[in-house]
Amino acid sequence: MRKKIMIAVDSSLHARNAMKYAVQMAEAIKNVDFALYHIQPMISQYLAEEALKLPKAKAELEKIRIKNKKASQQLLEDCKAKMVSKGIETRCIEINTQPRDKGIAEDILKAAEAGSYDAIIVGRRGLSGLQELFMGSVTSNLLTGSQLIPIWVVDGLVKNQKILIPVDGSTQSLRTVDHAAYIFSENRDVQLHFLNIEPRLGDYCEIDMEASQTVEIEKALLNANEKCIADFSAKALGILKKAGFEKNQITFRTLKNKLFTAKTILETSKKEGFGTVIIGKTGADKSRQLGKVASHIIQKMSNGAVWMVP
Repeated sequence: MRKKIMIAVDSSLHARNAMKYAVQMAEAIKNVDFALYHIQPMISQYLAEEALKLPKAKAELEKIRIKNKKASQQLLEDCKAKMVSKGIETRCIEINTQPRDKGIAEDILKAAEAGSYDAIIVGRRGLSGLQELFMGSVTSNLLTGSQLIPIWVVDGLVKNQKILIPVDGSTQSLRTVDHAAYIFSENRDVQLHFLNIEPRLGDYCEIDMEASQTVEIEKALLNANEKCIADFSAKALGILKKAGFEKNQITFRTLKNKLFTAKTILETSKKEGFGTVIIGKTGADKSRQLGKVASHIIQKMSNGAVWMVP
């Protein structure tokens, strides 16, 4: 079955990085088609209202619409040409543009859901200081708004195709396994590295306790995590085997957690040179909002990609 991946583009460096990542991952993803998607600039509400009353304003509005569409089409053709020059076949790339309606993120999600796309790739704008908290409104809105389609967030230039998949034994983690299994099916060379971070009492409770109580509770947490991951691993292997993966393509391991979970994941990713981290939108709490672990990883990842699976 062919995979369908949408790439949200504009004229920025971040969009170019997203396309470069798509080209790179096309080597690992068998039978994939891309759709370059651009939302045209918003037209002034004042001009739109005036166009209903004045012929001159209506003519001016039509000129703007035509100009925006032409500019968008040209941008998409240029983007397509860049991808083709890097080895993607012309027949595997389609281009789409539309006037802005509800909002850029909302319009992209609506189009992706209507077209049954398997993922959306978007470049993350490099931010610093307090702005880092917001990631850029389009990326942030895509992440929080998507309830069905995985969002692949690209920051900078990704150097390799190494895949790290942090898991916590939850149903949400099984969704990341399912997504990875589908995307990389038919590839007998890709390696999937699953990482479980041992839970800490501090991740669940901020109340000070006596040392004896802490030791016993943490021991119970570790035992529960060990049983949970054993059960999870069996289910995950079943999903991967069904997708055609061999055992030598899969590794599972557990690390002690001395830091906040997200920091441990980022540290491991950087130290061991993983280019892509695949993580669930939330953890065991099943919140519809972006979880703090996923949010931290997406904000702090540099020269890498994070796949957020809802």
